[in-house]
Amino acid sequence: MFAVIAVIIVVLSFLADTLSQYIPFEVERTLVRTVNIDTPASNTGRVPDYLQSLANDLRQKMDLPEDMDITVSVINSDTVNAFATLGGNVVFFTGLLDVIPNENILAMVMAHEIAHIKLRHPLRALGRGVVVGVAVATMAGVAGNDIVAKLIGDTSLLTTLNFSRSQENAADKLALEVLVKQYGHANGSIQLFELFSQQQGESSGKIPEFFTTHPLNQNRIAAIQKYAQQNNWSIEGDTNEIPKSVRDELNRLRMELLDKAEQEKS
Repeated sequence: MFAVIAVIIVVLSFLADTLSQYIPFEVERTLVRTVNIDTPASNTGRVPDYLQSLANDLRQKMDLPEDMDITVSVINSDTVNAFATLGGNVVFFTGLLDVIPNENILAMVMAHEIAHIKLRHPLRALGRGVVVGVAVATMAGVAGNDIVAKLIGDTSLLTTLNFSRSQENAADKLALEVLVKQYGHANGSIQLFELFSQQQGESSGKIPEFFTTHPLNQNRIAAIQKYAQQNNWSIEGDTNEIPKSVRDELNRLRMELLDKAEQEKS
């Protein structure tokens, strides 16, 4: 009996990527509640409200399953990054929002993170052991949350997920499609990478945090350009401004960070 179970688990481990597509999304949401991720994130205020509205628009155009809701939160930090994690959660750092010049580039980032969620990349990124554990618990008709929480161990893993190059490319393509549906062109896609290349140059070669979790390489940029050309999508076009009220709120949050830094020095 134990030998049979062992064989089943081994087989399931090789099918982990496929299995992740069939694990109900509600299981992800339940898992997030179980492990109780503790981050200083906010989902109320002008900035989160604006981001959530944008996410809702992009979600509709990406044709997500009905139960796959997206929840956007914001962390007030100089960190230049955003990430997607389990349960449809997308987190933006104000440091990233400060350097994004227009809504089109912001939408490319947002669509990219939502694409990771649609393609179930956060679940896959946790590793075969977790995917198999969730799958077995689901097939057995039990929640299995305690077991899976122990498999995850350090809950910080849920906020530092790393995706493979092929997963990044898949998310790029899906984001590009949605960007065109949203604005009628793909301006904001290549411009995102140009922006961060410029940021890297201005910071003496330091790689922005965004690209430590979303690796940048010329092949990735070329793949986006090729995909746009294949579909006759222009990478040029008018850009939308980020609302002034949102910019004002970001400025206020930046001042809070500066004041906090000064207080810590004194």
